Amino acid sequence: MNRLAVFVEGNTEALYIDKLIEEIAGRNKVIIEHRKIWGGSSVKRKVETIRAAKPTNGQQYYVLLVDCGGDESVKTRIMEEHENLTNSGYSRIIGLRDVRPKFTHADIPQLEMSLPRFIKTSWIPVTFILAIMEIEAWFLSETTHFHRIHPSITVAAIITNLGFDPENDDMEQRSNPAEDLNNCYQIGRRTYSKRRAQVTINALDYSLIYLELQYKNRYLHQLIDAIEKFLT
Repeated sequence: MNRLAVFVEGNTEALYIDKLIEEIAGRNKVIIEHRKIWGGSSVKRKVETIRAAKPTNGQQYYVLLVDCGGDESVKTRIMEEHENLTNSGYSRIIGLRDVRPKFTHADIPQLEMSLPRFIKTSWIPVTFILAIMEIEAWFLSETTHFHRIHPSITVAAIITNLGFDPENDDMEQRSNPAEDLNNCYQIGRRTYSKRRAQVTINALDYSLIYLELQYKNRYLHQLIDAIEKFLT
């Protein structure tokens, strides 16, 4: 069985990656397990299983999703687990983190250069991917999901009320995508928050994301490309 580990900053990213991988691989071909890692410096390190892997039934792929509890912890957790995952038969690691709030668009080149530093190349490959500025930029660009949140949330209404076009503008250039997404939902008297991200994640059209939108979002394309390399 091929094994992949994906380290993410929080629960929203874990839920999205879970759904994305299932849609790309096929639900009957992949086993996904969620864990969360806590502490490690002043507090005793703890690993909690959020969702255990289901029994194997002919699946070809196993994915371990690790919620690291924050942007800055993604690389740290990967470095802690890299050797063990290599020895446990994993073939690849993906690390996904947001850019904001600590960094700006201008900081992205330096951030991209710094992430691979001190990662041992003699062990399994690690791919770092940035959600620019945060994962909600990718939610914004999937404009067909808005009417599933509420019929009054349309691209035309967003342009009129908020002054940007999520269908044609580059959402990875937005400074605060989560705030933008909430403002869009407010048109239909709905709200977006990290706690309610599952509603959005379930409303997204993953066929559209895979077939079209990844080519409009450079870093989303990098993520899907890394997943595909594992699956092939």
